[in-house]
Amino acid sequence: MTAGLSAMVFPASGAQQSSGLREPMPAQPSDQAIEATALAGSAAIGRIIAERNELRRERERLSGANEELRRQNERINLHRDHYRQLATELLIQLRQMHQAIQEASRKVQELSADTENRDTALMALARRFSAGGNAN
Repeated sequence: MTAGLSAMVFPASGAQQSSGLREPMPAQPSDQAIEATALAGSAAIGRIIAERNELRRERERLSGANEELRRQNERINLHRDHYRQLATELLIQLRQMHQAIQEASRKVQELSADTENRDTALMALARRFSAGGNAN
């Protein structure tokens, strides 16, 4: 488009001389052609300005959306960190409970083994006394 406008406004000045004769200059564009070219250029500039303004509005809208996404991301990260901390604390408590249950289970087994040994010892002692009492 600009090549056509340039050709209309600035005609080629490369007139060649052949055998000493100059070629005639092309006809100058009319005032109407210059005016039409100026109006077309003005309309093109107007479209460019409108497009620039639209792009600026779009940039502002996207900047606002980007800022909102940034804030949401910060909130999500805070929630994630909080839940990670809670999960860590829960895991620690579960491990402590597991250790306590294992320790209690071990103690119960030790007590039951001690009780069986005591019961066996008491029965043996009772048999001895009952055998000795029968012998008298």
